[in-house]
Amino acid sequence: MTFLFADPAELWLEIAPNLQVRAWQNSQMLLHPNSAWRAYLNQVCLDAFLPWLQAEYAPQARPLHSTAARPSIWDATNGTAIAMGEKRLVLIPTEAIDGDELRVPQEWADIPEWVGDYYLAVQVDPDERCLRVWGWTTHDRLKVRGTYDPRDRTYCLAAEDLSLDLNALWVAQQLCPDEVTRAEVKALPELPVAQAENLIQRLGNCAIASPRQEIPFPLWGALTSNDAWRQQWFQYRQGRSPVRLGQWFERLFETGWQSLDALFPNSKAFAPSFRRTSERGSDASVKRVKLLDLGSPEEATAVLLVELGEEPDGRTNVRIQLHPHGDWNYLPPKLQLTLLSETDKTLRSVESRSQDNFIQLPPFKCLPGFRFDVRVTLDERSITESFLV
Repeated sequence: MTFLFADPAELWLEIAPNLQVRAWQNSQMLLHPNSAWRAYLNQVCLDAFLPWLQAEYAPQARPLHSTAARPSIWDATNGTAIAMGEKRLVLIPTEAIDGDELRVPQEWADIPEWVGDYYLAVQVDPDERCLRVWGWTTHDRLKVRGTYDPRDRTYCLAAEDLSLDLNALWVAQQLCPDEVTRAEVKALPELPVAQAENLIQRLGNCAIASPRQEIPFPLWGALTSNDAWRQQWFQYRQGRSPVRLGQWFERLFETGWQSLDALFPNSKAFAPSFRRTSERGSDASVKRVKLLDLGSPEEATAVLLVELGEEPDGRTNVRIQLHPHGDWNYLPPKLQLTLLSETDKTLRSVESRSQDNFIQLPPFKCLPGFRFDVRVTLDERSITESFLV
């Protein structure tokens, strides 16, 4: 909904109540309160602005970063990028009502892969359920006229240097598609893997309120622009260091991963699918299960099973299944089991049907050092487990 009574030079949009509720629920996965609130503001801003943009000007517009990747960005910094073909918008939401300046985090101005063409100043009012786009600028103008503030690593541009009429942005795009909007940006250094791993563990301490200011920006920019490294850092910060599968062959298991006998002391309580799993596994294989709380319907639970086998060529054979638990003979319908790469790319996904007593991903073989995630999704609830072979 657009507010017709507003200043025609500004854009006012309504934030639907269901968008607020969903954004708030999703933001609670971030442990630090500042990060959770930042994620909430960015999510409601994106959810309200993107449909309007697609309907009015750019049907092909899409978020630059995936749904799974955005929490790791918002955990550290403010802003959301939207790709529109060859052009890119960066939304910078804030609760501030004075509107005297636009403050753009350095990541969006100096990481080459993140740089935008246009930066939009957005005021978000959660209480009134609305947002206001009150100004915009180009990357070139931000870098030339803006002032860099080393205290919080932002580029600041005064309100008088912003363009206030959002319509002018769309007109400029149509009439001057070759207009130079981006300033030159220096390349970031390449981090050795060992240095990146050390930084991930060092900055993964959730007690650090602002990890982006703990190390020089070139190092931070190089670390956070790498999707895999940023996701690893985020997992450490959330207290989700990966399950080290290689140690399972040495009978070293993380808390929560049990044997079938421990979870089901009475073997007669095994579901038929578990009995087949137990009988099919070789003596050399290692199997562990973890109980997952699916939340709904009716407090349903499921059991995630991971089975490992050693191959002659040094690779590890991995098999992953999801089974019902307790009084449930079947999995809830439309329960998804997804295999993700360390950069959150979907590799495989299966979904339960009615009366499925288990689902499984296609078995795969991988070398030591391979990282992957397994995500279980039912309705709005999602549980992710991270693994390192």
